[in-house]
Amino acid sequence: MKRIFFLLALSCLFQHVNAQAGDAANNEHYIPFTIIKWNPSSLYFGKIGLMGEYNFKKKKSVTFNIGIPISKTTSVRIDDKDREVEMKTFSVMGGYRMYLGNAAMAGMYFEPYLKYVKSDGSTILDTDLDGKPTNFATTSAYKGFGVGAQLGVQFLIAKRVVIDFFFLGPEANSATHKVVMHDITSTDPWDAQDAADAQAEINSSIGDLPIIGDKLNVVVDPNAKTVSSDYSGFLPGLRFGLSIGVRF
Repeated sequence: MKRIFFLLALSCLFQHVNAQAGDAANNEHYIPFTIIKWNPSSLYFGKIGLMGEYNFKKKKSVTFNIGIPISKTTSVRIDDKDREVEMKTFSVMGGYRMYLGNAAMAGMYFEPYLKYVKSDGSTILDTDLDGKPTNFATTSAYKGFGVGAQLGVQFLIAKRVVIDFFFLGPEANSATHKVVMHDITSTDPWDAQDAADAQAEINSSIGDLPIIGDKLNVVVDPNAKTVSSDYSGFLPGLRFGLSIGVRF
């Protein structure tokens, strides 16, 4: 009986070593590939989103994404009105991708990543201040470092064309965000009522923001005719989208 158990254990060990050797041989003879991809939706956020993937092993890749900032005017719903917002965004991201199936660079994957985003926006907001029509030149500045992990699926068509769909990417960010609204309607400084109305205006705009709405610091400067809000701290995020590319 002991001899039978010994032979079974020896057989299992041999098969395990043989499988490891087979995997090592496959990786040794595997020819790495590179994919260059583009994210069309990145244009909406004021950047050209380019992505690179280097498949150094059959089911493992390193990825690098960069968002090249461009000036883009986008229609955004603010205070129940469609506003024309000029946006410009820079971003970098690096990840380690592990494919869950047997195909190289295709199928379901899991990818932890690190990212940095810097985004600026500007628009003109029209409202009433103490009963008078008022225009605010409004700027927004965001910076954030984040870590996350995403699930996705990549399709390889004719061994050349790539469609990458990343659909679930929760992330945690350490972020700073500042909004400044400057009254450009006249040069006269605000009185007490104007300042109170300006603070009420920004409070109504930010009060419904999830997570950070009640944590924003609001400052009113009657002499400079500005009202600003800023936030620094934790900010969750969710990454999803689609990119297309070519494998080399």
